[in-house]
Amino acid sequence: MFTNKGKPETITSTTMPTLPDPITQRRTTTGRSGIASIIANGVKITGTVEADGAELQVDGEIEGNVRGGSLTVGDTGMVKGDVVSESVTVHGRVEGSIRARKVVLARNAHVLGDIVHQSLSVEMGAVFEGQCRYLQDPLSQSGPGATAQPQVVQQTPRPANTFGGGSSVFGDPSEDRMVSGVIVGGSN
Repeated sequence: MFTNKGKPETITSTTMPTLPDPITQRRTTTGRSGIASIIANGVKITGTVEADGAELQVDGEIEGNVRGGSLTVGDTGMVKGDVVSESVTVHGRVEGSIRARKVVLARNAHVLGDIVHQSLSVEMGAVFEGQCRYLQDPLSQSGPGATAQPQVVQQTPRPANTFGGGSSVFGDPSEDRMVSGVIVGGSN
């Protein structure tokens, strides 16, 4: 019915959209462009997870050590192992030590283990059972599974009532010391 009658067939660019080359597109999206890798709720990983400087969101469960650039443990997330990362935000549960420059324990967080940090923030309602220690560079001693080592503090004998003598009940503030205990806050 319709024929070309000997005219050469031409295709114009207005009739066919151009598609991006999948190989080029794949190469440009594999860089660290701020997209987090997500371990979804219901997913359980057993073994070491190394995110090599990338962002990692854990809504499922990891049973093993985690190493990465930025780690967020979601409300349903759980990590049973040691964590070494630039920054760690916990909304869920971590059972193991945390070693990071910046640590944030959100109001639903439950951490059972030691924390070595440069910056620590604990919201009201978070539960932390362990010791925490400030270090200027907490990642400098970051071998796989490196944990905070307790520090022995020598105490000098004091009189029974040290409150009036100008000395603090917490010891000399210039000494490097660890803080341990349980922090439990009420709800807002």
